[in-house]
Amino acid sequence: MMRFCLERLSQLIIVILFVSTATFLLVRFAPGDPAHILLAKNNVPVSHEALQHVRQELGLTDSLWEQYIKWIKGVFTGQWGVSFSSKEPVMTELLTRLPATLELAGAGFIVMVSLTFFIAIGTTVYTAKWVNAWGKMLALFGASIPGFWLGFLLIYVFSVRYGWLPSMGHGTILHLILPAITLGGGVGAIYARVLRANMLEMMKQPFVKASKARGMSQREIMTSQLLKHAFSPILAIFGTNFAFMLGGSVIVETVFSWPGLGKYVIESIGRRDYPVIQGYVILTSFIFVSIHMIVDIVNRWLDPRLRIY
Repeated sequence: MMRFCLERLSQLIIVILFVSTATFLLVRFAPGDPAHILLAKNNVPVSHEALQHVRQELGLTDSLWEQYIKWIKGVFTGQWGVSFSSKEPVMTELLTRLPATLELAGAGFIVMVSLTFFIAIGTTVYTAKWVNAWGKMLALFGASIPGFWLGFLLIYVFSVRYGWLPSMGHGTILHLILPAITLGGGVGAIYARVLRANMLEMMKQPFVKASKARGMSQREIMTSQLLKHAFSPILAIFGTNFAFMLGGSVIVETVFSWPGLGKYVIESIGRRDYPVIQGYVILTSFIFVSIHMIVDIVNRWLDPRLRIY
């Protein structure tokens, strides 16, 4: 297990190095001049001298190699530079907005898991045709519609038409309901079909038949055996999806004006704020790879067959 953890840690370092390099090059070669955007934002006449002065202040007059070396050193020392627009440290700006994104991702994850288990267990235990039909319809609905479209639909129904829930903002649990459903609802409906298929396959196994022969109730078999064995294959999917929610929340945060990392990075892309864009990609990449590593370790702990070292 120690060898496995060290291998995953080395992979984490390699991924961060690759992502930081790719992000640095992509933002530098993307169209748009940060200096020009800053001058226009501050209503300053754009001239060659003004552009050169702003570029020098931003450190963009250094060679590409010098900027890259400075960036790579900062990645591993926590010095991710200063935002072009706010003049605040990028690390501070990102960590200030990270709790809101984690709150939304956590709520979306709860919606996803709850919906997954609700549909999967309901359609497995209750075999009536109408139950299966509703479960399949929800799964198909979740797989078919884009997240942003679901968000607009929820806003129209629950905010515009009936006024039950706020359509934007942050601060109360009411503000969290619609974004969380948008983020986790569709994915939960899809995973419900996967879990249901696993549970139906497990019900055909000899150990389930033996448990029934020993007099165990359907509920005991479901909770003590079926869920444990059927859930293990999709644990990795759940863990990876939570990491994807941190990145996927960009669209949801923009739709609902949620003050998290996603909305902030969209605004920074419009301003060509290189340090913020680079810092956001590094932070989300680190979280994604770390979660994936934790899920791998938990999977090996749950399933002894994976312990090859």
